[in-house]
Amino acid sequence: MEWIEHATDQTTSTSEILSFYDYYDKFENSPERHLRPTFKYLYDMLASYGENELGDHKLFVEDDPEAPPVFGQGKIEKKILQNLRNFEEEGFNNKFLLLVGPNGSSKSSLVKKIMKGAEQYSLTDEGALYTFSWVFPINTVVKGTLGLSQTHETRDLTTFAHLDDKDIAAIVTSELKDHPLLLIPLEYRRKVIDEALADNPSQLESVQKSYLYRGDLSKRNKMIYDALLKSYKGKHADVLKHIRVERFNISKRYSTGAVTIEPQLHIDARMQQITMDKRLASLPPSLQSLNLFSMQGEAVLANRGILEFSDLLKRPLDTFKYLLMTMETGSLNIGGILTELDIFFVGTSNEVHLAAFKQHPDFNSFKGRFNFIKVPYLLDYQQEEKIYQRQIDGLHDRTKFEPGALSALCKFSVMTRIRSCMGKHYDNTKLTAIVTGLSPLEKCYLYSSSQVLPKRLDVEKKQLLKHGIETIRSEFENDNLYEGKFGISPRDIKNIIYRLTELHTTITFVEVLEYLGKLIQKKNEYDFLNMSSHGDYHNPPRFLELIKNDALDEFDQVVRESLGLVDDRSYEDYVRRYIENINAMIKGEKIKNTVTGKYEESDSYFIKEFENNINLKEDPSKFRSHLISKLGAWYLDNPGKQIKYKTVFPDVVNRLQESFRNEQKKAIQIIANNIVYYEAEMMDDTAAKHVSLNKEEREQIETTVNNIKSKYGYSQNGALALIKFLIKERY
Repeated sequence: MEWIEHATDQTTSTSEILSFYDYYDKFENSPERHLRPTFKYLYDMLASYGENELGDHKLFVEDDPEAPPVFGQGKIEKKILQNLRNFEEEGFNNKFLLLVGPNGSSKSSLVKKIMKGAEQYSLTDEGALYTFSWVFPINTVVKGTLGLSQTHETRDLTTFAHLDDKDIAAIVTSELKDHPLLLIPLEYRRKVIDEALADNPSQLESVQKSYLYRGDLSKRNKMIYDALLKSYKGKHADVLKHIRVERFNISKRYSTGAVTIEPQLHIDARMQQITMDKRLASLPPSLQSLNLFSMQGEAVLANRGILEFSDLLKRPLDTFKYLLMTMETGSLNIGGILTELDIFFVGTSNEVHLAAFKQHPDFNSFKGRFNFIKVPYLLDYQQEEKIYQRQIDGLHDRTKFEPGALSALCKFSVMTRIRSCMGKHYDNTKLTAIVTGLSPLEKCYLYSSSQVLPKRLDVEKKQLLKHGIETIRSEFENDNLYEGKFGISPRDIKNIIYRLTELHTTITFVEVLEYLGKLIQKKNEYDFLNMSSHGDYHNPPRFLELIKNDALDEFDQVVRESLGLVDDRSYEDYVRRYIENINAMIKGEKIKNTVTGKYEESDSYFIKEFENNINLKEDPSKFRSHLISKLGAWYLDNPGKQIKYKTVFPDVVNRLQESFRNEQKKAIQIIANNIVYYEAEMMDDTAAKHVSLNKEEREQIETTVNNIKSKYGYSQNGALALIKFLIKERY
């Protein structure tokens, strides 16, 4: 039962009870912390989590069972942050943030993370939040005032905040969680704030626009304060005796400062009279004569926090029309009582409902008070992989997802969401020629976190494309059919993963592509399958072909690197030596031997060996002259720079590597001839035992398979299955 002690310590630190004077001491010690409206509080909360290496806020990628991580939406997170900054200019949350995007694009997940971050932040010292209640003691505790008994006690308390329950007659809470500083009358409060923030003019300017500088107590608290002040003959110190400042923590579960309104029909705020409540019969007579009301509803519970309208536009317009005035004034009219709010309003909606809302006559009224933030599906397949990795980890006991399988699935999902680049959107003609030639898979790689450029491009074109990535990303940003608005949703991908695990115990990219091949026939179930194709774009069968060839290329390289053959040539030195020799041969010069120091004739034997290795078909003299001319041109363009032969002569290096690849190809073909017999031995198949492998053949296959397993993380079954598929497709 050690938890009791730990829980007690934690509760003590986050459930402070203070007198008004104790709280004021805290305020004076850290005025910047206590003078934060909600927008500033949330901004500081996000900043407290810091950013990761990709520039995303760590809060959003933090794993939490109640708020799953959100990957790849750094741009959206920055827009939310920018809106919080903009609220500083107005002094209150003057815009409703509406996150708009297709179903399953993580809109609600983003809001959940903000709420969860606020919950955790409110538990820290830096994020502590305070409100207050009114405490009314029993007769014997106070002297005869406020219409209570005239019995005199020897106690003369300066505050009732710390009274025991047995000494308390009634407590009236502040349902709107009014800030304790609002208890200071307006003209004096302004002076207090001016002095407290004298050394921080930028925050002072922001606070001067907020409700803390120009607002007042909620209606009920104001009525109680004024009634007590009258009873105490204007003595504010006696009124403040009744104040108990309490720390409160934001909690979505218990609707404290973090509330979600579902799209059902109901009112968000209401009130009821409480003066006749028997529980409050112990109030002083001076208060019993007041018509005190209790405010209720989500907007009340969310004050000084976050109010989310889930699927806002599914609700009838009249249920959120009050937001027009609230966004403009920062206050809400509840039953004729104008109530100031300090709420971060945020909502979600899909594109279909927004399109319908735009046709409504009142849309223009809302447009100026709403900030629409597009939340598309992810276009970074590497970030999307992270979404499903937890799901796959949970299924590892029954299914093995081989390397490349999830990647193939995520590449397909991104390719369903992107459009072909249009030349008219680009000013640079060279860049236009490059981007209009990008295949969907090449664009998918370009949008990934690692920004992989097409290998087929030369150095200059790669550089040009790299500088144009942001232009490509933003090409359709303001288009009605923006990238990420359409395509397969992450929810569908999760269902596909579950379906695959039901069908297979080992899943490679082959099983993924087979399943997707069946899925793309279901045109009635997926809208993206009915889009008109534009070359390879919006062309799912072509997506699968591109992914298959790319995955085969990758696995082909895995097999080649796992064969146990090693290319021990240094291409840089090998090409340099060849160029030096043919240069000396053409010019009739001698070369200095680095070992002996003597000058010698060019090595004709080495030259012929080199040219045999690159399988030279053209005339050797013309080939050599071309290389020397290219070398001279490079020196003219790059005076004083140190040459890198691999960079200047990439074609020569490729031909050298190809010669080594031919050696590897022969080894793979040997494996192809023997893989069936190897599997038969593994399975103890007596029917196939009439053909036995020799030791060398068996060792070659075992070496390759073991390297594939140890270096690249494949299973035995996965490695063998993919080797056979590769041989079938390529060899």
